[in-house]
Amino acid sequence: MVKARMLVLALVCLGMHDVATAGPRPSDAGGGATVAVIDLYLNGIDAVATGDYGKAVGKALSGSGYTVLDRDEVANRFRAVLIVPVRRLQEERLAELERMVSEGDQLVYTDPKAAVEVLSKARAQLEAIGDGVSANDKVRSEFLKTQMLLARSHLDSGNEARAGDVLREVLRAYGDDLEVSDRDYHPRLVKLFQKVKAGMRAERTATVSVQTPEPGCNVLLDGRILEGDTPREYKNLYPGAHYLQVRCGTVDSLIRRVTLGKERVHLLVDVSFEAALAVDAGHLGLAFPDARTAQARMVPFAAKFGELVGADLVVVQGFLDDGSRSELKGLLVDVKKGSQVRAASVAARPGVVAQSGVGALVDQLIGEGGGTAARYTPPSGPAGRKAWYENYYGWIATAVGVGGLAWGAVETVFYFDHRSKATKAYSFSTQAEGEAEYLQKVSEANKANDAATYAIVGYSVGGAALVTGVVLFALTDRIWPGSDAPKALLVPTVGPGGGGMLLSMPF
Repeated sequence: MVKARMLVLALVCLGMHDVATAGPRPSDAGGGATVAVIDLYLNGIDAVATGDYGKAVGKALSGSGYTVLDRDEVANRFRAVLIVPVRRLQEERLAELERMVSEGDQLVYTDPKAAVEVLSKARAQLEAIGDGVSANDKVRSEFLKTQMLLARSHLDSGNEARAGDVLREVLRAYGDDLEVSDRDYHPRLVKLFQKVKAGMRAERTATVSVQTPEPGCNVLLDGRILEGDTPREYKNLYPGAHYLQVRCGTVDSLIRRVTLGKERVHLLVDVSFEAALAVDAGHLGLAFPDARTAQARMVPFAAKFGELVGADLVVVQGFLDDGSRSELKGLLVDVKKGSQVRAASVAARPGVVAQSGVGALVDQLIGEGGGTAARYTPPSGPAGRKAWYENYYGWIATAVGVGGLAWGAVETVFYFDHRSKATKAYSFSTQAEGEAEYLQKVSEANKANDAATYAIVGYSVGGAALVTGVVLFALTDRIWPGSDAPKALLVPTVGPGGGGMLLSMPF
């Protein structure tokens, strides 16, 4: 019983320590909400100035107190997570690579060392085109041919270890189902391939779980279709870097760079959203087949885009087909809430940027020009300010306080119970019974004293924590102000000799 009580005391004190030592969160850099400006593209709308309007809107917003992400930075953040598949390759570039592979093929038989150099260059260029050789069947085929020729060149040069490394790369990218036989490859290379394959069987320990909003989609890992449709857990995969893509019917997602290891990787892939992303060929935004689809999906897709690149707000701007194509439309989306904050539209020309139109659009979006709404403030307040109910430190302190008081109340019940047993009248009839009853009363008295001590500690810790919670709730906007300046925090605390105040100062 004593050990259990001491454990409860330690946990309560640990909770107090977390509250007392936690400093204020730093405010957002730049002193305002982070905004990403993206474009709206619609099939059939030839608005050549859409991208230029996006840059102009971002520039205008940056002068209004917002931290606007540079378009190149947004694109880089995007590409750090997802890869846009190569839908069309330049024929001349692929033809040049095929020529290099053919040259390497000839050198394999005459000068293996020279073949290694030529084929290594071809492999590097194929990787650059295909982003992990998973985006294009033609590139994937050429890459396999290059890798196998490169392994053969290393083998003929006497470097079996390097040839084995190349074959390991082949197995990770193309899987164990890849056929390598004497019909297509040199017997020595086939023998080495089988040896490497046998040695790698124990390495297949990675697992990835893939879910999609609509079930029944195919999952492609490094360009090959895995067995089974989503939602599904795919096991016995090779660990390491891979490229994963999801295909629902005729629609493909973008490609994810994933690193598989001992821990299971969970992925949720929204193919419809990713199919609408346009971040290649100078584009940055969302593309829709028609205005109706755009109106229905702009807000949730913009919020997903903002979450992907780490923005608080997203401004979507572009031209919708209204017959004249002379209106520039804008939409301000709250990423955290996934909702529209404000919409705006101004007369503008799709072929050239009109600065007056940009200014009017931005004024409407931030609620200044039209005078209909105040400037947007993030859900947690400007520059990190919290509402009292979002103050989880206050909730932690309050919970610790209630727990401490409840513990004190339980110990009080124990105290009165043990004291009652220790002070009740003797009932012995023999000397031996009297001695036993006396020892029992001493034991109950000791338990009563222990319970009284624990009750005092529980009430003290609980009371101090409860006061701390009230103070934290009351001073939320002062502890987390809309300023970067660090603030000191006074926290009530309890020590062996009584109560006091703990000063927490960030530095």
